[in-house]
Amino acid sequence: AVVSTQSTGGNCGVSVVRSGEAMEKSLRQCCRSIRIGKMLVRHEDEDLQKPAKVIYVKLPKDIAERNVLLMYPLMNSGGTIHRSIRELKKNAVPEDRITICTLFVTPNSVNTVLDDFPGVRILTTEVNDDCVLHFGERYFGTDK
Repeated sequence: AVVSTQSTGGNCGVSVVRSGEAMEKSLRQCCRSIRIGKMLVRHEDEDLQKPAKVIYVKLPKDIAERNVLLMYPLMNSGGTIHRSIRELKKNAVPEDRITICTLFVTPNSVNTVLDDFPGVRILTTEVNDDCVLHFGERYFGTDK
């Protein structure tokens, strides 16, 4: 049985820059006054074998009391989201208050995240072995 920690501060969104920002507009349309934080997580030299690093973080001051919708459209390896969750936990957000909102995931990425953070929820549209890459570049029109 899962026992949820009671949240007293409402909800907030955290977008993982840059592709996660594509989801902010829709969240704001649903929840006009919702607070949204940002997190920039990158892999060094695009080497996905090395752990991702947090470059920038701006979160609501009371994030530890809020339910967090972590927005990132695709999870291919799970490394970026894994590092993002570690950063949220470092800011005292309990796992059971984190929901990952994503469009596409691979089975491997789901296992990578849930093996280390079993209390986190994942909300997705599709689980597939072949995950679309470079979502942000396509969404923002900066792909080559």
